Amino acid sequence: MTHEICQVFPDECLTVAFHPSGLHLVVAMKDKIIVCNVLSNSISSFKLLPGKLCNEIRFSNGGHLFACVSAEKMIHVYNFYTLDCSERMQFTGHSGRVMSIDWFANDMGFTTCG
Repeated sequence: MTHEICQVFPDECLTVAFHPSGLHLVVAMKDKIIVCNVLSNSISSFKLLPGKLCNEIRFSNGGHLFACVSAEKMIHVYNFYTLDCSERMQFTGHSGRVMSIDWFANDMGFTTCG
C-alpha cells in the first residue's frame, strides 16, 4: 500500500489496465493506446496503437489477449505478444455504450455489458 512509481502523460488518460503479471500496462488516451513496460523505477512506453475514445480495456486471465472498447461500441481484441488485431478480432453489435468486459475463466471468450 505504498506509492512507488508515478508516470505523467501529456494527454488525459481514459482508462488503464495492468497485465496479470504486473509488468506491463496499457493506457488509453483520446486518440491512441499506449503499451508500457513497468520497470523497477519507471514506466516506459514501447508501442503506440490506434484507438479512438477507448473507454474500457481488459486483459484476459492469461494475459495473452486484451480487449479494448473504442468509440463506445466497437471491441478490438489484441494479441499482447504481437500487438496485432485482425479483422476477425473486431466485434460490433452493441446498440449502446459498452460499459464492461469480462473474460471467461478459460480465456476462450468474453462477455460485455452495455
